[in-house]
Amino acid sequence: MPLGHEFTSLVLALLQVGGHPAKEAVELLDQIRQLEGKFHFETYYSLSCHNCPNVIQALNLMAVLNPNMRHTAIDGAIFQSEVQQRNIMAVPAVFLNGKEFGQGRMTLSDIVTKIDVNAEKILSKN
Repeated sequence: MPLGHEFTSLVLALLQVGGHPAKEAVELLDQIRQLEGKFHFETYYSLSCHNCPNVIQALNLMAVLNPNMRHTAIDGAIFQSEVQQRNIMAVPAVFLNGKEFGQGRMTLSDIVTKIDVNAEKILSKN
């Protein structure tokens, strides 16, 4: 059972799965729904991390909106061997399909722009 900041992330994920609307731009949500490919995100976090909840909540939302996306949040304090094996020095540490994707603060828009091959075209229209 998540504790601290991550309890809020769990509650928000449950609300979103139940149909509670996300407070993000409609265009960004549509962009997430249209992403093609298989995406499995893993986020290593710490209960004392202030940036972790935002990253986890963004990835949870993406998994709710797009059936090709999965997200697993991993408490680094509990899974120390994985943290050492993956050489994680800072959290949040995000892996995509088993490869390092990013560390530290990231917004939903940052994540989508990084994985969407059509993001530049979409951004240039706005």
